[in-house]
Amino acid sequence: MGNIDDPTNAVHPVPSYSVSVWEGIAIAGGAILLTLIGLAGLGVKALTNAFDPQRAEAIAHSMIAYEIPGGSRGVFGANVGGGKMAVLSSLAWAEPPPDPAVAAAPPAVELFVARIPLAGEMKELDGTDLAARPTYELFSGFSFSYQAPEAFQVNNNRVANMALCGVQTPVTIQQGKLTIAEEVTFPAIRYQAEVVLDADNQMVVVSALGETAAQDAARVFGSLQCK
Repeated sequence: MGNIDDPTNAVHPVPSYSVSVWEGIAIAGGAILLTLIGLAGLGVKALTNAFDPQRAEAIAHSMIAYEIPGGSRGVFGANVGGGKMAVLSSLAWAEPPPDPAVAAAPPAVELFVARIPLAGEMKELDGTDLAARPTYELFSGFSFSYQAPEAFQVNNNRVANMALCGVQTPVTIQQGKLTIAEEVTFPAIRYQAEVVLDADNQMVVVSALGETAAQDAARVFGSLQCK
């Protein structure tokens, strides 16, 4: 047994290294980066799902029954915070533009539908009753697919009292023309309305293009039945 006083037999403490401020920042930054990557992955997945045609139609069917001439396909659908929204387009196209190389023919009809839960009483901050408020603009432009404000030139703007989901409500009807490319325009009409059903605010926009736009929009709007 060696001498206890022999320095070679002494127990040496394990050295401790303090983490510098910059190392701490690097570790925290790495954790945040991993979190952001994870969230980005979820966001991409959610966005991909939102543009799934079958899912979009399923969400639309859960809110409303509709008839679109020539059939339809889902364009966009999402469930957000208890609310739902879906966009559908017709399988039929508006007449092709003079030069298909300049712009492709757009769908003849597009239907946007949304259902948003009401939070408490329907009052603005200033006390205004939302139920008595005129229908507000859901899009800055013509439709979900064509949102450039300057592209939709309105020649006739009127409000008609019509039935939506069994409730008489003001419907804003705007008629004019939509420019989708330079010197490529289509006759255009849009129906926009909202109605309160139980604890939800139901909103619809019917947009139609082409020579039969007025008939198509009226037919689609008249077919809407909320669920």
